[in-house]
Amino acid sequence: MIIFLYGPDSYRRREKLKEYLERYKAKYNALSLSHFYLEQDAERDKLKDFSQAQSLFENVKLGIVFGVENLEEESSKELAKLFKNNLKVKDLNLIIISDKKPAKEFNFLLKEPAVAHEFENLSGAESQKFLQTEIKKRDLILDKESQNLLVQVYGGDSWGLITELDKLALLNEKNLTRKILDNHLNAVLPLNIFSVLSQIKNTLDAGRKLLLLEELLFRSENPQMIFNLFSVLMKTSSEKEKMADYDAAVKSGKLEYEEALTDLVLSG
Repeated sequence: MIIFLYGPDSYRRREKLKEYLERYKAKYNALSLSHFYLEQDAERDKLKDFSQAQSLFENVKLGIVFGVENLEEESSKELAKLFKNNLKVKDLNLIIISDKKPAKEFNFLLKEPAVAHEFENLSGAESQKFLQTEIKKRDLILDKESQNLLVQVYGGDSWGLITELDKLALLNEKNLTRKILDNHLNAVLPLNIFSVLSQIKNTLDAGRKLLLLEELLFRSENPQMIFNLFSVLMKTSSEKEKMADYDAAVKSGKLEYEEALTDLVLSG
């Protein structure tokens, strides 16, 4: 059996992997578990041996395979053949992990008898639903404003959102309002980020704007978060539309978040 977990949302992808691992460990007493990182030639050889070897002492073999999306064409074809030959082998199970949709050689992984799960970055109603599920897991209560803020700040970054919720779960206060969340974000971010962004938004001096932006980028490893926080401060329909245009440009690959922020500051 082959299971294919793919897409850029590494948090939800990892959670599905954990789910499968727990299922296999509960079902099989003699489970042989191995990990393979295909960028290395030796690892590809180990995967071939693992797929072909038989043992009298193992009920089932489970291999976790990484790096299929980074293979060169010749290696891709070779591995695709190996996977196809093992699609219906009962005592061999492979879980293939990929950040991307498969190359054409691996399109068969999206169809039966393989099992495929896609994990695109969440947006809109899906982000809200995911957030509410994770809030309940941590016995937190967040008002609507707080939930909207978290979705705006972290966008489709599930890892960032989960990390933030884990921090909030450590607070003494479990019933969180927008004011409490603002104070918390200001405390845990590299500096009082809302204050700096407000200064950028309100000052007319382009040089001052750039200096403040450079400070934010220097102190933060996540320009996407800065962009999302900036979006929170935009109130008018024209401002929101402008941010949406920049966001679309970034997601289509025309701009990086740093470039969008710089252009936004200079055009304001």
